[in-house]
Amino acid sequence: MMSKNGEERKSILTESGTNELEIIEFHLKKHLPDGREKIAYYGINVAKVREVIRVPETTDYPNAQRHMVGVFSLRERLIPLVDLAGWLGIRTNPDNSNKVVIVTDFNKMANGFLIDSVSRIHRVSWEDVESPSQFLEAGENDCVVAVVRRDGNLIMILDFEKIIADINPELSMEKYDVTQDRKVIIDDRMMALRQAKSVLVVDDSAFIRKMIETTLRTAGYNVVTAKDGGEGLEMLTEFDRLSQEEKIPVSEFVSGIITDVEMPRMDGMHLLKRLRDTPAFKTTPIIMFSSLMSDDNRQKALQLGANDTITKPELGRMVGMMDNLLLGIPIPKPGNL
Repeated sequence: MMSKNGEERKSILTESGTNELEIIEFHLKKHLPDGREKIAYYGINVAKVREVIRVPETTDYPNAQRHMVGVFSLRERLIPLVDLAGWLGIRTNPDNSNKVVIVTDFNKMANGFLIDSVSRIHRVSWEDVESPSQFLEAGENDCVVAVVRRDGNLIMILDFEKIIADINPELSMEKYDVTQDRKVIIDDRMMALRQAKSVLVVDDSAFIRKMIETTLRTAGYNVVTAKDGGEGLEMLTEFDRLSQEEKIPVSEFVSGIITDVEMPRMDGMHLLKRLRDTPAFKTTPIIMFSSLMSDDNRQKALQLGANDTITKPELGRMVGMMDNLLLGIPIPKPGNL
C-alpha cells in the first residue's frame, strides 16, 4: 500500500510559494444501469492524506450519518469510515474486499474514505488546476472545488471539508455563530468601525467562502469574495489601478485579505508572495486560513509576509483577528470575556 512521511509531504504544498502541489488520483467504479462499469476520476491533495490502507474492520457507531460505515482504530486513534461513493450518490460494487481506504488528516481531524482504488501521484502547478465552473454549475452545494486534466481524463478535486462537515455536523464550522460569541463586541460603535473596512475573502470552496462572509458581515465588515488565487490577484490588481487613477489609498477598496492556501490557478502562498512584491499591498493585513496550517506551513506563511494564520476549524478567531489588524483592538485572551 502507499505510504509516506506526512510532514515531508505536507511541506511540499507551500514550498517557498512555488505555486505547485501534489495530488493523489483515486477511482470510484460506477455501475451503470446497463451493467457496464465506468471509472470516475477524483483527486485529493497529498498534504491532506495520512496514508492509504486496506479496508479495516469497523464497529457500528450509534445514530451515525447514513454514509458512515462505522469507526475503526488506527495507531490508537478512533477514525470514522465514510462511504465516499454513497455520499456522492454513485452506485458501486457493495463488496468491499478489494477496496481501499484513504485516511485523511487535516482541520485537526482524521477521517477514512472508502474508495475503489488509488492510481498515482501527480505533481502539478496550481496554474494547471482549473476552476470547476466551466465544467459544472458551481454553487454553494457543489462538492468539486477544482479540476485537473491528465491523460485525457478530468480528475475532480473534491471539497473534503464540505463532506466532513456533512458527515459530522457537530464538528462543522457552521455551528459557529458570531452573535453568540461573548469575545466579539457587536454594538453600534463597533459595527460603524467595521463598516468602514472592506475585506477580500479568497477561497475555492463556496461552502467555506459563505461561512467566512456571513461571519464577517454579521460583525459589520464589508466583504468581497474571489473563488481562487488568480481571481483574487486580478481583483487586487484592479483595485491598485483604481487607487492610482483616483489618487486615493488602495485601502479605500480593500483593507484586509483572508486567503485559503490550496486553490486552482494560483495557491494562497504564491498569491501572498506576489502581493508582498507589489508596493500597494506590501503592508495590507493578510491572514492565511487553511485546513493545512501545520507549524511548518505557518512558519512559511509568516516568512512570506502573512500577518497571521488560522486553521479552518478556528473560525471563531477571525473577527477578533481582523479587529486587531484593521482597527487596532487587542485580541481577547482566552478566558477574558
